[in-house]
Amino acid sequence: MFLALQPVRAQDDYAAIIRNAMKAMEQDSLTKADSLINQAMHLKPADKANAVLYQYLGEIYVRQKRHKDALQAFSDGLTLQSGSQNLLIDRASLYLTMGSETRALTDLDNLLTINPDHLQGLFYRAYVYRKQHLMMKARRDYEHLITLQPDNREARISLAMLNADDNRPQEAMEQADIIVRYWPNYATGWIVRGGLHQKRRNFELALYDMNQAISLEPDNPDFYISRAILYRDFKKKSLARADFARAVQLGANPAECASLMLTDRRGKEAK
Repeated sequence: MFLALQPVRAQDDYAAIIRNAMKAMEQDSLTKADSLINQAMHLKPADKANAVLYQYLGEIYVRQKRHKDALQAFSDGLTLQSGSQNLLIDRASLYLTMGSETRALTDLDNLLTINPDHLQGLFYRAYVYRKQHLMMKARRDYEHLITLQPDNREARISLAMLNADDNRPQEAMEQADIIVRYWPNYATGWIVRGGLHQKRRNFELALYDMNQAISLEPDNPDFYISRAILYRDFKKKSLARADFARAVQLGANPAECASLMLTDRRGKEAK
């Protein structure tokens, strides 16, 4: 009778340890959570359900900036469950953090083969395609994502910037107009549309949009740099210097701002 109760006791211990590990993670006691998860896996080392525990371990190591350990944990989990969508997206995200875009793309392709409508997977793969200058593939993923989730403003802003980079200014402006119309308090939308107006050499519209962005986020140094570059390109040097100075006050790199002040929009020394 005692022997018959042993598996039940082990199962109860396993579940209790995992519950305690989850509580430790919620309380940011990551070292304790790490120890508890390893303890649980030791109780049932051959259980395929341990794939989820490897995912938790990976998340702990990511939070601790232990990227190699996190990568190993995610990979161990995928050895147990190769089709785990959560592990595939977590490892792909980590690969991107580590600068391994080719490996990230492999995981994202596998993920999207399993689930073609995985929102985060589509967003990450479009990002990788864009960095690899595979504009058509990136656009296809962004557009599919927007079809699935029309209110995804990050996807829309990314598509607008992709179209701008791909010399499709009209499509870029259409996306930027949608963003500003539906999310008028989204400062990045205004700054992106201002940049598109700047490319068209329309100073007044660009300035209006950049002013809107700064009014929404007055402590964002990047927005002052954007407006300073606009002033610089239209030969309004005193205004440009004032905005670069404000950006530095807000934390921007002084050397970078000084260099930008001396460079025109074509990358040549400003006169």
